[in-house]
Amino acid sequence: MTLPDDGWNLWIDQAAQWQDDAIYLPSQVDIKTLPVNPPTGGWGALTPETVVTLPATVEQHFWGRFGLRPYTGDEYRYAEDDDVPQNGAWRGVSWWWRDIDIPAEAKGKRVLLHIRGARLRAEVFLNEKLVGYSIMSELPFDCDVTKAMKPGQPNRLTIRITNPGGRYDWRDSTTMMWGKAKLFASHGFGGLDRGMSLSFHPIDHHITDAWVLNTPDPHVVTGHIEVTGKKRKLNAVLLDADLKPVPADIRLKDGIFTVSAPNAKLWDLDNRHLYHLRFSYGVDTRDVRFGFRWFGVDGLGTDAVLRLNGKRIKLYSAISWGYWGYNGMWPTPVLARREIDSAKALGLNTLHAHRNVGKADVFKAQDEQGLLRVMEPGGGRHAIAKDLKPGETLSEADIFSRAFMVEKCVAMAKAFRSHPSLAHYTLQNEIGANLANPDVQAVLKAIHDTDPSRIVILNDGFVARGAAQAMYLPYSDHYYRSDVEEWGGWWVNHQGAGDQWYDKFYQNPDDYIHYQPGKPYIVEFGEMQGCAVADNHVKLVADIKAHGGKSYDLHDHTVIVENTSAWLDTWGFRKAFPTTESLFLSVGRKAYDAWQHYCENIRIGDSVDIAAISGWETTAIENHSGIVDNLRYFKANPDLIKSSLLPVRPVAKTKKLAFAAGETAELDVWLLNDTDTQLTGTLKLSLVTPDGKSSEIQTFPVPQHVRDQFSYLLAEKITSPVLTQTGLHKIILELPGHWTSTFTREIWVTDTKPAFARPLKIGVSGIAKSFRDQLAGISAIAIEDFKSSGNYDAIIASGLKAEEIERRQIAEQTGLEAQPKKGEKPVVIPGELPPDVLDAVRKGTPLLAMVPEDGLADGIAKQLAELGLFTYSGQVGNLRAPWMGNWNFLRAHALFDGIPADQATSVLHQIPGEPSNGLKISGNSIEVIAGYSRDHDRHNGAASFTVQKAGMRVIVHRLPDMVAPLQKRFLINALKWMTT
Repeated sequence: MTLPDDGWNLWIDQAAQWQDDAIYLPSQVDIKTLPVNPPTGGWGALTPETVVTLPATVEQHFWGRFGLRPYTGDEYRYAEDDDVPQNGAWRGVSWWWRDIDIPAEAKGKRVLLHIRGARLRAEVFLNEKLVGYSIMSELPFDCDVTKAMKPGQPNRLTIRITNPGGRYDWRDSTTMMWGKAKLFASHGFGGLDRGMSLSFHPIDHHITDAWVLNTPDPHVVTGHIEVTGKKRKLNAVLLDADLKPVPADIRLKDGIFTVSAPNAKLWDLDNRHLYHLRFSYGVDTRDVRFGFRWFGVDGLGTDAVLRLNGKRIKLYSAISWGYWGYNGMWPTPVLARREIDSAKALGLNTLHAHRNVGKADVFKAQDEQGLLRVMEPGGGRHAIAKDLKPGETLSEADIFSRAFMVEKCVAMAKAFRSHPSLAHYTLQNEIGANLANPDVQAVLKAIHDTDPSRIVILNDGFVARGAAQAMYLPYSDHYYRSDVEEWGGWWVNHQGAGDQWYDKFYQNPDDYIHYQPGKPYIVEFGEMQGCAVADNHVKLVADIKAHGGKSYDLHDHTVIVENTSAWLDTWGFRKAFPTTESLFLSVGRKAYDAWQHYCENIRIGDSVDIAAISGWETTAIENHSGIVDNLRYFKANPDLIKSSLLPVRPVAKTKKLAFAAGETAELDVWLLNDTDTQLTGTLKLSLVTPDGKSSEIQTFPVPQHVRDQFSYLLAEKITSPVLTQTGLHKIILELPGHWTSTFTREIWVTDTKPAFARPLKIGVSGIAKSFRDQLAGISAIAIEDFKSSGNYDAIIASGLKAEEIERRQIAEQTGLEAQPKKGEKPVVIPGELPPDVLDAVRKGTPLLAMVPEDGLADGIAKQLAELGLFTYSGQVGNLRAPWMGNWNFLRAHALFDGIPADQATSVLHQIPGEPSNGLKISGNSIEVIAGYSRDHDRHNGAASFTVQKAGMRVIVHRLPDMVAPLQKRFLINALKWMTT
């Protein structure tokens, strides 16, 4: 009997004391002896402050009600230098209650209440009697309400939730103290999942648990049951999805049912056939839904692959931190299904429950819609206590912390082991465990014993860099460990080398990022890169308001929309971005385009078995590398990523994406085929020029299929026709019969030959040698160091002093530039224009201020502001980390002629994120032509702008360099603008 999700009353017990309470593990709970904590003021004090529908948290409805404050370092990784997001969560006690109906027929029966999840401490009362208790954050538990219920009468179900705080970012490495106990600091929301239910059982016997496990024969499963009470007869019946009997050979031995159904339809990602095993114990029954299938490792030690029902499978995934829109903690049924729909629309076949345990509604949707899930408990590292020195013992707090996590890991496996969509377990992301510590094997073995049908690995982290790995395979007690077997049988690496796609990430078939040969072991790239971009904040705000306007992050999204809209209006960007939403979607495309390239690399590498995009959902606080937002909406057109993950996919990899007119493109041609079947036909490679004309480059026969080989190199170093037209070209690779898989790669061609009205004389001041070399590559200009006595068409300056120019020149030649030590911040070099340069500018000599660094930009902006050109109030801020993100965007202007504009900068521009920033300016006679913003910042800034005022003509260019052809074209445009 399912209890209603709606109609729950919520009251905040502000005076409740909880900080020094003793807390209890599931193994310690005895309801009869637990302390009882009634509402402050007694049961009559319960007065609803609002009525809510589950799932819900206090934060969904009351974020900021008790004040906003900066996050601490125990809550948010960048708290020390980021005061933009504010913590409005409630730390303390809340009460949740509603009346429920228990039928009169329940009299004389045992009645159990099933709660799917709560955070953190849940104390459950029925009719003011304590009936349940759990601190297993987000995991299910049962309560026996038999003695407290009033069958046929009104019953009040009340749940006291205590939220001691927690984290709001990606980290799961910290613990928190609660009284004398220490436990994992999970996500810092307090509330309840939906889907509570009552079940009715004979008073003298009942089934306490039942589950189904798959076996290496996909048509055979085993059924398991735990019972209590008087001994009764055990039985099991196989049913289909409509609960109709299915023929099967069912045998009971040693309390375990073996169910063989040769004609059963197998569960896979395209055919989600589900069955039920109905257990009976006396007159008590329980149904367990499952699918016939087998997922496991084959060929370990020789040619290891993953197989689903005997066929090789690669897992294409993204890491989900388990945050959800509206309440922060749990999905609504609509959100759960949208998560699966969005993942499949992006071409993924898996999601990783990353640093956070999975959710019931999501697993139900995955089983029904066909998506795999890799499971972590969140904070699994805490099941491994510190290494002890001889004679040293653990504190009571550390013992509790370890026990908490071990019990959580076991509870996780129990909750989800019957789901066909559950692929395998990982204890911890990026752990540095000592395999000599017995706790490592103990927790892995505990999970393995609870669910022997699945792989259990220790580490989804830097195994390739020497971190420990350990593993159990299904139905084997052999303990793999990386100090015995190579990589422990499961090689993993995480690479965060790029905030976007760069040309250097593919150079040839043996030189590209995510290249990893060797197959005696499973190969996983557990986190690939960190291409962080903006959410579509406009869509988020509209959705939240359409669903009642209650969401912990509504204010954050609203302010970002308001400030961004005002900035676009102020600086004339509406032709480029008619709606604010169009800007966010253009920014999002940078990430989707980048992931298209990365996913191609992953598939080209045939040895790769698992690849996880480094971010699934974004929040308003952190994790901006997610490819969907907190409501699981896209950030751009999902086909951009999906196209690279289609089962059949021709690919033509180029060494670069932007060209000078007159160059040719060099291509490596691949055929990717995850169907593991023979294809037929001939692939055709062609070039479509900006005028729409197509020319064939070459054709390639489909190669002979090899079992388990998914990647085929067809040709290297194929040369395109000479690229003479400027603008957007398309490289097309198509295979007849697979038109939806046709490959299209956009490349840009620009004219880099200057067309000045006359030869130009340019004075340069304080520029690096590398930049001087760029200028020297432009014909028809003469460059010399600025002299006050000189007569120049324009000045180009960066504000570097002579000693800094020399230092940088040595670094450029030797690669020995000193890097900041750990914990130190980079040295900021302030820019300073010499007085004679400022005097020349004041008198009318045009200036191009090339200031692609914070210090250079800040110093020169202050000097130019003193000239009265504009008002300057600092910079927006630079990239905190690849998973935090930043972006630039351009509007059409003479300075960007021949360069993709009216869009966010993209894989065509390849402007590096780390040195990017934007200036906060105001004033008149200013044209801002490039904007900048980052992560969840409320501000936008000017990345490039012109000022024409009081006879002065200045370009301030804060953008770091684009790729060479576009950068050269920009410099030509700038010189032309300054001198005409």
